[in-house]
Amino acid sequence: MKYVLRKAVQSDELELAIDQYAYASYKESKNILYNCLALEESYQVLILAYLDLERQIFDATASNMVYEIYYPSSDAFDIRLALNLRLMSLLTAITLYRDRFPHYIKECVPHRTDAENFAKELRSKEYDDDKIDYRFMELFRNHAQHFDLPIHWMSSGMRWTELGKDGLLEYSTDFGVSKSYLMENKKFTRRVLKKYPDEIDLKSTTRNYVESFSKMHGAARELIKESIQKARQNIEDAYKQYKKAYGEASVSLSACILTEQGVVETVPLMLYLDDIRIKLQKKNQTLVHLDKRYVTSKKKKTS
Repeated sequence: MKYVLRKAVQSDELELAIDQYAYASYKESKNILYNCLALEESYQVLILAYLDLERQIFDATASNMVYEIYYPSSDAFDIRLALNLRLMSLLTAITLYRDRFPHYIKECVPHRTDAENFAKELRSKEYDDDKIDYRFMELFRNHAQHFDLPIHWMSSGMRWTELGKDGLLEYSTDFGVSKSYLMENKKFTRRVLKKYPDEIDLKSTTRNYVESFSKMHGAARELIKESIQKARQNIEDAYKQYKKAYGEASVSLSACILTEQGVVETVPLMLYLDDIRIKLQKKNQTLVHLDKRYVTSKKKKTS
């Protein structure tokens, strides 16, 4: 049995001998980078689902501005259904991220025995730091996925931003759920519901909920940062060794275990996948003050 580095193209016979420990380190590094990418992909799915919801809110508001949709009506029902679809997609994306979060962290820092507990503590911290919207949405997410569609009421509004000829007519769309309806679900914690008005604004609570997960993700990135750097450097060193031995670079290398019968195991060492992780990380910065942000199509003032 021998351990080698070789090009991913199996027909290429240029091999660089390595020892068992180097092979094990490459295998571990590959697993770290794979799980770090999976963590970023999972977060990207969450962010895209959230972005779809915000776009749907904007689309609903623009439709009301143009068509003056009245409630209740079939047009209003279609808009509410579209918002329900986007919100359910977001809640599903959050569930997937939330449930896999501890596993990804554990795999990204394999030498930290407390990594999985640390990840769970990040979730608990959001729950315990008097963030009532996070507590509410954790309960509401479970309610919506097992009880009924999340949005029960929707309203549109318009107002003049100021009196006089310079005033602009501003449109908005709000949606939410009635507390009395949630009270019918005996599993919904009453002490949380008591802190909310009769009509609960899901637009606001959802934004705060997403912000909590963004904060968790930022903390996770800091935890796994050093582990990622070492894993990537280890694989980059493998490419440098191969180039030094054969005077040529390889687009993709694999670490392999060989016997007389052939290849027993192959570990792909593909850096381009980690390049994608880096791109996603740069793209998705930590979101703060989401509940204070909004999109506007307000016209530019002219002098």
